[in-house]
Amino acid sequence: MIWLILAASFILRLIAINQSLWLDEAIGAMAARDFSFFGILNNFPKFDNHPPLYYLLLKGETSLFGFSEISLRFPSIIFGVATVYFTYITARHFVGKKEKFFPNFCALLLATSPLHIYYSQEARMYAMAAFLAVVAVYSFLKEKWILFSFSLAVLVFSDYVPVFLLPVFWIIGFIDRKPKQWWGKLLLSHIPLMILGLFWLPIFLAQSQAGKWLLSTLPAWKNVAGGATFKQAVLVWMKFVLGRISLMDKTLYYALVAFFSIPFIVVLVRAWNKRQKVLSIWLYLMIPLILGFLTSIIFPAFIYFRFLYVLPAFYILAGWGISQYGKKIGRVLLLGVLGANLVGWLIYVKNPYQQREKWREAVAFVEARARGDEIVVFEYPEPFTPYRWYQTGRVEAVGATDAGSANPEKTRQLTLGLTKARKAVYYFEYLWDLSDPGRVVESTLVSSGFALKEIYDYFPGVGQIKYFTKNERK
Repeated sequence: MIWLILAASFILRLIAINQSLWLDEAIGAMAARDFSFFGILNNFPKFDNHPPLYYLLLKGETSLFGFSEISLRFPSIIFGVATVYFTYITARHFVGKKEKFFPNFCALLLATSPLHIYYSQEARMYAMAAFLAVVAVYSFLKEKWILFSFSLAVLVFSDYVPVFLLPVFWIIGFIDRKPKQWWGKLLLSHIPLMILGLFWLPIFLAQSQAGKWLLSTLPAWKNVAGGATFKQAVLVWMKFVLGRISLMDKTLYYALVAFFSIPFIVVLVRAWNKRQKVLSIWLYLMIPLILGFLTSIIFPAFIYFRFLYVLPAFYILAGWGISQYGKKIGRVLLLGVLGANLVGWLIYVKNPYQQREKWREAVAFVEARARGDEIVVFEYPEPFTPYRWYQTGRVEAVGATDAGSANPEKTRQLTLGLTKARKAVYYFEYLWDLSDPGRVVESTLVSSGFALKEIYDYFPGVGQIKYFTKNERK
């Protein structure tokens, strides 16, 4: 059964894989293409707030298989399927070898999870971190100390937020009253992580300072980064239940979440009531979320996708709750959870507005229409990375602000200089509320004689592309 589940998980993660790269994916793709391995370790972290390991992996993979969207995302697919397998063998740790249903339930639920499928299709480090986290938990439970030590070090150098998993292992040791010999092995297993951490500390501190500067310079960035708010806490539940979707009709969306929350609540309550055997999995789920939320009071980083690494725990507990009921009720609850997964996944694959930003299509559209006397303008110091990734150079594209946070007078002068000899402008509104909340670029275009002729809103995630002209096109 597990091999059928793994095959299904692989197929599900291939469907709708060939989407356009969005902003963060394009940044990673640019890093893998334009930086050397040493540059990713030494130079690229100055412009990014993540550890380097995922980018090094992406560099190596794309060196062999190229830079297509499928190639860039394929490592995440593999990590996603491998996470399903390690979720299965972790669940099997809690039952006898003859117990087939509970481990298979857990694997099946994660295999069909719309949230896990989405991030198993993304050229980012979150699927990798989820895989390494469940490997760390499995190897810890089995006391495979070498594998545990390796997975800890690789995990933290794949993404910083999973560091909140580390206290879980120590808490389990205290609860289980482990002997001194066990504590010695646990401490030794952390040594590689500590040594690597000391070497990396100066870069991490520099990244932290850059993050503080970004928050002070762009206050609206806090809304993007996440924070310790009730909304972000609720979003964790909503996205875990129904995936990374958000319908325009909020009444329908909230109704779907409420309806499909019912089987999850029922099975998780049961899993809590029968928690003695799976207490370590409850800690795996809850401790990182609690610590992440509290830390975000000071430095905002609490947003649901950063905690994809606890999703295996969520589904192990759901599977445990299902297995604690009789066959008839258990089947109904299993179908209820699978129904939530199926609905969330179908909405994702069928609705373009639930998928990634359509930069590939937007760039192709503009370059097909633009003439030599026209220009593409962004409210940023340079065109955003996904535009630069897909552009062919057929039309000039520029950033019209003086800095990440636009100075009104400098940005006005820069915009005037860039557009004064142009007949028309394609103006991308993307992230204007972060970099140019005063809309200096747009107001400068209007005041210098440009008139809005058309608005193109065909590209989900990219936002509106406004077409300004000075003279009527013949």
